[in-house]
Amino acid sequence: MTAVEAPPAERVPEPAPPPRPPWYLRGLDTLMARRLQGRTVLAIVAVVILLYLVLAPLFLLGSTSFQTNNDNLPFAKGTKWNFANYRAVFTHGSTYTILGNTLVFALGSLAVAGVIALAFAWLLERSNIPCRSVLFVLVIAPSGMPLLISSIAWSLLLNPTNGVVNQVLDTVLGVKFNAYSLPGMIFVMGIGMVPLTFLLIVGSLRAMNGSLEDAATTSGASGVTTLRKVTLPLLTPALLAAFVYQFVTAVKDFDVPLILGLPGHVNTLSLEIYNNTNPPVGVPSYGRASTYGFFLFLLALVPLVVYNRAIGSRGRYATLSGRARRPVRVNLGRWRWAIFAGCIGYVCIALLLPLFILVWTSLQPFYSGINVAAWNRLNTAGWNNTFNDPNVIHAMKNTLIVGAVTAAVTMVLSAFISWVIVRARSRSVWLLDMLAFIPHAIPSIVLGLSLLLVYLVLPVPIYGTIWIIVIGQATLFTSLGTRLMSAAFAQMQVGLEEAAATSGAPLRRTWFRVIAPLIRAPFANGYLLVFMASMQNLTIPLLLASPTNTVMSAMIYQKWNYGLTTEATVMCVTLTAITITLAVLVRGVGGKADV
Repeated sequence: MTAVEAPPAERVPEPAPPPRPPWYLRGLDTLMARRLQGRTVLAIVAVVILLYLVLAPLFLLGSTSFQTNNDNLPFAKGTKWNFANYRAVFTHGSTYTILGNTLVFALGSLAVAGVIALAFAWLLERSNIPCRSVLFVLVIAPSGMPLLISSIAWSLLLNPTNGVVNQVLDTVLGVKFNAYSLPGMIFVMGIGMVPLTFLLIVGSLRAMNGSLEDAATTSGASGVTTLRKVTLPLLTPALLAAFVYQFVTAVKDFDVPLILGLPGHVNTLSLEIYNNTNPPVGVPSYGRASTYGFFLFLLALVPLVVYNRAIGSRGRYATLSGRARRPVRVNLGRWRWAIFAGCIGYVCIALLLPLFILVWTSLQPFYSGINVAAWNRLNTAGWNNTFNDPNVIHAMKNTLIVGAVTAAVTMVLSAFISWVIVRARSRSVWLLDMLAFIPHAIPSIVLGLSLLLVYLVLPVPIYGTIWIIVIGQATLFTSLGTRLMSAAFAQMQVGLEEAAATSGAPLRRTWFRVIAPLIRAPFANGYLLVFMASMQNLTIPLLLASPTNTVMSAMIYQKWNYGLTTEATVMCVTLTAITITLAVLVRGVGGKADV
């Protein structure tokens, strides 16, 4: 038989390759082909949230500064884009007067706070002053009184007409001190900045190796010479960091200029922004307010850049070693108790005297100083009337809700952001850290104005509710939360998380079973700090206030502005009691965290 050969197989032509998809679809396919890790998802979510919270308001603020229109609403019909607002601001002579007032106010307040805080830090760490532990607590105790309330108290104490301190000064020395002036504003702001300035300095002074100071003393240098030529130069990084931080705080402040500067016609940049958004007559000028706001943002940002550069160049000032030596304390001799009495005098001026005048005024039907007639008018009718007012009760509930939710949102967001910053291996993680730090450079008045503009434009129905205040304050305090939580994660060994992952635990279980218990103390400490700061904040609630979202700080100013002094001081005493309690709790939690 003859084998029959099979016919050759017919070659099937290969199909033409499909067209190559666009670059953005190729990137999406690549992304979907890979299984995103939990760390990557958290990083993406954190970046998106921060971009929305931080950059969206700043973008709208900058855009509004270039807009002019008839009804003054951003992006309204008929909006014209030009430099008219910048020309109006920078060609007007009052702008430079306002800028000068702002700088004098900030530098003067910094000088007052810096001298007092540095003196306290040196006395407690380098001298044999008695009762050091008690003094430490007393120095930071005034931080429990919000600047708004402290300003109101000093307006009562230094009122040119019937202020208690002015009554005494006039009787004894024949002089009076006007609280409604630039020196009055500097005094109140400087005293209010002492506790934080002290805390920023005292830690570095305590950790400093004392061998160089002892060497100077052994060589015959006096205490003043040692302080001037050895201690202060070695403290340069800490002093620079503290002073730059507090300078920005004073530049951004709105409470003191509002209570003392507005009646005295002393304008600062923050007050000018408020005046343009809340004119006594006419419609708000959002374009001009945005121009001032952007200018104030840049003025606050530049010193913070200097601050970060100073942080990065500390090496030449290093004095710590494995065997750091505590310096010999300077013997104050017979002046010990006199200096101690002077320290107690500061506590009286910063806390006890303002608290006393607030309580006294809350027990008066009207304020007329301290005299026999006023003593006979003491009663609790103001307290009864205030706490029987449903608007006050509503404001107190709003305050607690806003404080609790703001603290929770801020700390949860800060925990996730800080974990990504500390644990990420990407070189671009510094962008996330910078985004988290930017809110500290945004003055509260600028952030409040930005949010006002955002939710006037976006169709999101939260304007006029407490939730817009929560968003604003959570944005404002994110920088504080991330600083606290980044330090906590940096101290935590990554091996614990890696062990959980090696055992097969998913990221969510690692968070709840490993990470959350380890960060509980710093998280609770940060929660209380943000809660307290939220209750003390006036600027954002005042700019975003409506009849339904009023909180205690905004209502205190409203009652004070309307001349309801008794009700305003009742609420001042109540809010101060709450914030001092929170400050004590922060101290307790912080102490437990250190053990």
